[in-house]
Amino acid sequence: MQDVTEGQSVARSYERWATVEADGRSPRYAEWARGVAADPALCAAIAELEPAKRQPNLLFAAARFEGVPIAPWGDVRDMVVGAWDRIRSTMRARMTQTNEARRMATMLPAIAHLRGPIALVEVGASAGLCLYPDRWRYRFGPGKYVGDRSLPLLETQASPSTPLPERLPSVAWRGGIDLNPLDPADADTKAWLEALVWPDATGGVDGARVDRLRTAIAIARRERSRVRRGDLTTDTRALVEEAAEHARTVVVWHSAVLAYVPAYERASFADLMGELRVTWVANEGSTLEIGPPAPWAEPGDFMLRRNAEPVAITDPHGASVTWIDDIAR
Repeated sequence: MQDVTEGQSVARSYERWATVEADGRSPRYAEWARGVAADPALCAAIAELEPAKRQPNLLFAAARFEGVPIAPWGDVRDMVVGAWDRIRSTMRARMTQTNEARRMATMLPAIAHLRGPIALVEVGASAGLCLYPDRWRYRFGPGKYVGDRSLPLLETQASPSTPLPERLPSVAWRGGIDLNPLDPADADTKAWLEALVWPDATGGVDGARVDRLRTAIAIARRERSRVRRGDLTTDTRALVEEAAEHARTVVVWHSAVLAYVPAYERASFADLMGELRVTWVANEGSTLEIGPPAPWAEPGDFMLRRNAEPVAITDPHGASVTWIDDIAR
């Protein structure tokens, strides 16, 4: 009975993920998730994994990493089942560590008011690809550019009230922590991060995101940051203290990290951010309780918070930022 109940729970979670996360963003992944949800045998196999390893993101990336193509679920279901032992091993060995550089475009307005050099700390840094906001040019809408033409471009659609920076931030020092830091110079890292890129609206490989990822990896390989193994609840304080030796203004930011952290650890981390002399920028799912509630946000939105206060709604993959003054409530 326990196995049946666990399998049913997996089915519900995949169906919900298809509706809340994938519909409208990646029809192929929405189809895959519903295919899994309708497959009791596969749900039962997933239920044998520990809860943190049952995520659709992780399953689908592991399947692709093990050679399953992006194709209709009816064409790949048997391939997933046939490769299940390898896929399961990959899921157990790896983590969802999507490094979407475009999220920097949606987080940058949260620090547009800061002046002078900053020391930048990222928690849940993965390969550290979001530690380089000063190495990109930004387009926030027609004619709204920040940064030199010689730099690679990140584009997002910013609402009218979004406070755009006048210039790129001056980053005096950059470093991060992750439970499993990835080496941007490692070919295996590149392959795994590419497997984590969702199919696009046509159901195929998202070439723009893959190109952006490869550019971000090249930047991180050229200018290495200090990303080390650590836990955000126990090791962030020491990293912030180190960062403060390099600049008076320390920024701690992260995106799509806290959903993978137990609620009590999220609360502890939020308390820590309130204690430290930092500007805290959190770009996380709107349903996570890490500050004042924002009842006007939709379940699939990301909420951009500065020092716990909601300041904007963002697209989970960095496509848009809607400042709080422009939100219809």
